[in-house]
Amino acid sequence: MQRLQADRIRQGELSQLVRDSQVLYVVRRDWSHPATHEFVLPRLTEADAVRAAVADFRYWRTGPMRPRLSVVRISANDLRIHGRRYDCMAPDCPR
Repeated sequence: MQRLQADRIRQGELSQLVRDSQVLYVVRRDWSHPATHEFVLPRLTEADAVRAAVADFRYWRTGPMRPRLSVVRISANDLRIHGRRYDCMAPDCPR
């Protein structure tokens, strides 16, 4: 079983190793143009992910491009795999 180093998760702030099967809560940024999305700010609890989403919203709200934000559950393995897919438009990604 492979382990995922927290600082290797793109834009993550986890402070511990997590197993591939570990369920994480991440902020999903949906961009209108191009119609793509990304998963950022992984957290261990949903409450922490909601706080991260609020902070991310505050960051983006003054800019010309504003992503639609949501909190989703995703396994650490799926998050690692998704990190290699830039401009993902797959319909099967967690919503």
